[in-house]
Amino acid sequence: MTLSDNITIVNNGEHSDQVEETSSWYISDETMDYLYISLTITVHGLVSVAGVVTNCLNVIIFFKLGLKDSMSTGLFALSLTDFAVTLMQLASCCSYLVKIVYPESPVDPWLFGAYVFSWSRYVAYLISCWITTVISLERCFCVVSPFTVHQKFTKARCLMIILGISIFHVCVHLPIFIFANIQWVSISPGTTVARNGTMFEKYVLTVLYSDSAADWEILSDMIAGISLSVLSQVILLLCTVWMIYSLKASSKIRQHMNPVRYHNKPRSTLQENKGGASSEDAGALLSAKERRMAKVVLFMAIILSACNVPRFLAIALHHILPGMKMGVNKNLDTVFWEVSYTFCTICCTTNSLVYFKLNSKYRSEFLYMFQCSNKETNKGLI
Repeated sequence: MTLSDNITIVNNGEHSDQVEETSSWYISDETMDYLYISLTITVHGLVSVAGVVTNCLNVIIFFKLGLKDSMSTGLFALSLTDFAVTLMQLASCCSYLVKIVYPESPVDPWLFGAYVFSWSRYVAYLISCWITTVISLERCFCVVSPFTVHQKFTKARCLMIILGISIFHVCVHLPIFIFANIQWVSISPGTTVARNGTMFEKYVLTVLYSDSAADWEILSDMIAGISLSVLSQVILLLCTVWMIYSLKASSKIRQHMNPVRYHNKPRSTLQENKGGASSEDAGALLSAKERRMAKVVLFMAIILSACNVPRFLAIALHHILPGMKMGVNKNLDTVFWEVSYTFCTICCTTNSLVYFKLNSKYRSEFLYMFQCSNKETNKGLI
């Protein structure tokens, strides 16, 4: 995340001429206007709306299912952070739309769209990534060590971990809001003419980008945006590999111990004996649940990894390419960030598909809610 994106850079109260001359070397300002309308407002706005709706349903469903253990608590917290990400992004898109519809606004829309809402969304997304890692770690232990997982991952410990993750990320990024001053700035002083012919200065409420904010931006990106984010991704991938290996090993052991019964027993017999199944039958049924757990972690890892790639590339290019941090080639830098933001929002939106596909309780509650809604609608029509 970069504070200089889409925010006027002010050095001692004066605009930097060098930034203005080189901001559109690769992408023109006319092209950027088109990208803002098509990508930032339209595409990203629609994805944000879908994310707000789906995550709102997630919060309601997980709350109705009950926060009985650490897993349900983690999924509920993840839905809350995903809801915050998509809601902040939707508010940011609306701010960009205000700038186009009402360009003479006394309050700079970038103040909210590219600063307040954008940074809030970024912090919430980093928290969401770590909550996903914690959930995946617990599901990994559910397969590897099923008899001790409930003692290791309690509801209280889960709440403490999530609260600690949230407080840490907020504290790391809080100085960015403190160092960037919000002030009334004069725009083209003395050039605005009123109807009676008098000259007056026009002021706009915007953000003054200071050197202190730039230094802390780099530090926060290195700590939370890159180092800790990469660490969470590595842990997520290791959990996936570990769990898949454990599932394959346990499956081989069951086949070796009783190959005839494992291969020849009809699936219908297992389904009929669910109520009074033997220990061997229960082991076979447990294997199916373990495979579903592995799929949940695998899909989460794939979605999170794929959606984080553009963000890592945007951060790397922003800090590696000469002059990007100072606003040079600003349009190109902005495109990189807008694409990465879109993938982050997609990640927070598509988690609902994983829940619906692989979580039977979530799917049942989801269908039940809409069935009840349809019944109430039909009663009103009669």
